[in-house]
Amino acid sequence: MISSTRGDVILVDIAFSGTIGYKRRPAVVISGDAFNRAGIKLVVAAITSNTLPPYRPGDTLLTDWSAAGLVQSSAVRGVLATVDKADVVRSLGSLSARDMTQVDRGIAILLGWPGWGNKDAESLQASPSRS
Repeated sequence: MISSTRGDVILVDIAFSGTIGYKRRPAVVISGDAFNRAGIKLVVAAITSNTLPPYRPGDTLLTDWSAAGLVQSSAVRGVLATVDKADVVRSLGSLSARDMTQVDRGIAILLGWPGWGNKDAESLQASPSRS
């Protein structure tokens, strides 16, 4: 079983909702390290290479996607899932501190945590870096 920490980018088999099967997708681990060590689950946010608008609250364009082990410009979607550690295929890399801070902001907006408004959501939707 692969050990994962908060901010790790992983390739994971995510079960379909409402039907049988799964899809292999990149995701970022957002659960804290104490949670990750304590059991057989991880909380992740989906990653997509579809970086075109429209954006939803919680979506975060990644600046340092290549350094995170991703092969093309990517965004973290405001789609959260709990996955079994056994479904992690491999580790791809880790988000930069800058990108993880933006992901945290996106999750706060997604969950409606106080102090995060539409202005913050709009600031997360800047054009992605093409490096």
